[in-house]
Amino acid sequence: MNVAVLVDIIKETKANWRFIFEDPLADQINMISGMLVQLCAKPGEPDTVIRNYSVASWQDGTNRFELIVTNLEGGAMCDYLFKEAKIGDEFVYRGPMGVFTLPDNLMERDIYMVSTGSGISPFRSMVNDIFNSKKEFKNIKLFFGTRKEEDIVYRKELEFIQHCLPGFEYIPTLSREKVPGIAEGYVHKHYLDLIDKSDHKPLVYYCGWDRMVREGRDHLAERGFEMMKDIRVEIFG
Repeated sequence: MNVAVLVDIIKETKANWRFIFEDPLADQINMISGMLVQLCAKPGEPDTVIRNYSVASWQDGTNRFELIVTNLEGGAMCDYLFKEAKIGDEFVYRGPMGVFTLPDNLMERDIYMVSTGSGISPFRSMVNDIFNSKKEFKNIKLFFGTRKEEDIVYRKELEFIQHCLPGFEYIPTLSREKVPGIAEGYVHKHYLDLIDKSDHKPLVYYCGWDRMVREGRDHLAERGFEMMKDIRVEIFG
C-alpha cells in the first residue's frame, strides 16, 4: 500500500473531474499505460471506500498520477471526491497494476480504442505515451462516445495530438446532440462501419460502462472476433 496526496482538482466538464495525486515517498510513478490503481478514501475510518480507476496519465518521470472520474450520484467514492475531497487529503492506493496494456508490436495491426465516459482514461494515457515516446505504430483510432458536446473530455489535447501525429485519429461521437463536425449517434456504429468495410481485423480495446462493453463484444463476436486475440476489455460499473 502507498500513500497519495490530492494536489489538484480540475473540473474538466460538469460531470467529469480530473483528480491529480502525488506520492511523496516515490521518485516517480512506475507504470505501463493502461494500468489501473486501487484507490482508498478515508482509510481506517468506518466508512472507508475503495474503488479501481484506470490511470489517465502516463509515466513522465514524476511522482504524480491523474484520474478522471464521472460523477454518479449515490456512488460512495463519487460522493466523497465531488462533495468532500479537498487539496491535501491523503489516500491509500495500490498499483499501478493490470494487464489492459498495448501489445509490444504496434506495427502488426490497426488498433481501435472504444470508450465512453471516464473510460477514455487508459486510452488518453496510451496515446500520450506513444506521442511523447515517438513510438512507431500502424494506425490508431480513438472513439469516444458521450451524450453532448459539453461532455467531451480531453478534447483540445487529443485534437492537438491528432494534428501532430500521422496515423492517429480521434473520433468523438454524440448520442443526444447534433453538432457540425462531430460524429452523430452511438459509438458502436462508427467503428463497426469501418470494420465492415475492411478486409483486416483491428485489435479492439473497450473501456467504459458494462453495457457498452457487452454490446461491443457481441457486435464483434458476430463478425468473428475473439476475446484476447482480437478484443481487450476493461469494465466500469
